[in-house]
Amino acid sequence: MPVPDYGVWVATPISFHAERRDEDRQSPHIHLKFKDGPSGSREFKAAVNVKSRDRESRLVYWVNQEFNKPTLTDRLKELDFGFQPIESDDSQFGDLGLDYLRGELLVLDEGAILSHDIDGPNNDIIDKLSPILQSSIDNQATIYLFGSQFSGQDGIHDIHMNQGSLPRFDNGVKQDGGIILFSPTTEQWETVFLAFASQKTPTDDRSGKPLRNSKSLADRLE
Repeated sequence: MPVPDYGVWVATPISFHAERRDEDRQSPHIHLKFKDGPSGSREFKAAVNVKSRDRESRLVYWVNQEFNKPTLTDRLKELDFGFQPIESDDSQFGDLGLDYLRGELLVLDEGAILSHDIDGPNNDIIDKLSPILQSSIDNQATIYLFGSQFSGQDGIHDIHMNQGSLPRFDNGVKQDGGIILFSPTTEQWETVFLAFASQKTPTDDRSGKPLRNSKSLADRLE
């Protein structure tokens, strides 16, 4: 079924905590706190997966520090702070839905597969994401969080590819999660896109479910 309460949250990041393996071995997250703009007073939370519960527990990530897609970023600049639902192509923001496989956002085969938390520097997903998030906080960047709004409307999750998964998970076309950042000091756009290495491609153009001949991202990239 489609991803429920899908949309983009336009926000200002203020702090984060990355759960290490001694805190949660099964389903750790990076918990990012944010508010609705520089003058916002209420805090919200984004839960960013950094490990899968599947036997193949690694993630795939794509980072582009010079993202250049004006057809998307020009639209993002027009959005107000806060959560904006993206329901369909017929809605006000319907054409903003992300799609890793169809949206020309990334080169699929350039993804890097990383574990959650291993000894040593700059060799796991936390090591890669933490400096990006800290820089966005230090530079008072605007962050665009794509994913599924919590039922309590106090945060967002599913900030990763949302297609090519087993039937027990939600699959959708143009409903992928992700992080897009805009730095006011450099006027530069940056993207962080994530997927579980167990997710499969290609996917059905209508449902986002994996096709019969699809392969996992791990098999494709290794």
